Amino acid sequence: MNKLFDFAIIGGGIVGLSTALQLQQLGKDVLVLEKEQQPGLHQSGRNSGVIHSGIYYKPNSLKSTLCVRGRELLIDFALAEKISHRIEGKIIVDNDLERIEALYQRSLELQMSNVEVITKQKILQYEPYCKFHQALYVPQAGVIDYKEVTKKIAEKFISKGGSIEFFQEIKEIQTLSSFKQLTSNSNKFTAQYLINCAGLYSDSVAQLDRVNPKLRIIPFRGEYFTIQHSKQSMVNNMIYPISNPDLPFLGIHLTKNIYGEIEAGPNAVLAFSKEGYKWGSVNFREFSKTISYPGMWKLGKQYFSTGISEMYRSLNKNVFLNEILKYIPNITKKDLHPRLSGVRAQAVGVDGKLIDDFVFEEGEQSLHVLNAPSPAATASFAIGEYIAKKVI
Repeated sequence: MNKLFDFAIIGGGIVGLSTALQLQQLGKDVLVLEKEQQPGLHQSGRNSGVIHSGIYYKPNSLKSTLCVRGRELLIDFALAEKISHRIEGKIIVDNDLERIEALYQRSLELQMSNVEVITKQKILQYEPYCKFHQALYVPQAGVIDYKEVTKKIAEKFISKGGSIEFFQEIKEIQTLSSFKQLTSNSNKFTAQYLINCAGLYSDSVAQLDRVNPKLRIIPFRGEYFTIQHSKQSMVNNMIYPISNPDLPFLGIHLTKNIYGEIEAGPNAVLAFSKEGYKWGSVNFREFSKTISYPGMWKLGKQYFSTGISEMYRSLNKNVFLNEILKYIPNITKKDLHPRLSGVRAQAVGVDGKLIDDFVFEEGEQSLHVLNAPSPAATASFAIGEYIAKKVI
């Protein structure tokens, strides 16, 4: 029989590897199985790079608790491993002062320090080109390169004796007398316990393990533009909107990333495959599963106009530009250059509701991370802690 590991983790993204590192630090023998040739090629390496403050999330939710704890652990890791990052804050803008005041009250509930409501003069100190006259300043936000973080976690995990097997797409999961047997396209692996951190494919992996979650992962593509290098001074850090409370998607915002580029985005359009990073990326088998899911039909009916507007913005650069011009002036179509897009793994319930919080479901000798969208990268070290406490 193959070597018996204490834990096998499916998925070599930032959540899977953070969990692996945490379990390893507790003395466990851990195997990570990744279908790609290197870690972090999907959600972990295709995001906005924002270190989230946690202000948007409901107090006492998993998202809120794990984001705040995860941010602390992430910054500690970045400092220890000398990973470039900035914690310089962001401004959240809105024309409705009541909405800003309500978000400020949430910051008090979350015990966030030094958050303040600011008006035009103070806004211009932070963002000299911002058009808005009122905002909330949130000092806890920052930026980092999560692909670099994921790479560093993998290196540390391997240096301490951890095992990562690449090119291993799991096709079958069996629960035998005292262990799990995982069969890939080329090998068999055994472990006493399975942890599913497969992101976009987490629902499919759960089904292989005879767990039938009352949700489905629906892929939404997020598209970004970078703004012309000569106009990098137009944004100092981050300018964000107040999100629609009924939708987990934030909407267009401006971020100066860790490399000094201004990024605008993302929008959110239904992808035609789990890894549908372009309009032409179509997987008919995966897309048929998406559109045949009853929850997707209910979701589509509820947010039909929103979906159409997101698609229109994706296909029409002028519409995307107009969103940017709400925040700052003097940007033209020629200033916008397409950036690497990402696909968000969004859990949708059978009732058609977008599931906002993180979702974990236990199986037989297994735990499945079934919904870990943004801020999962910020929260990843705390998610690893949380999982380790549940499974040990």
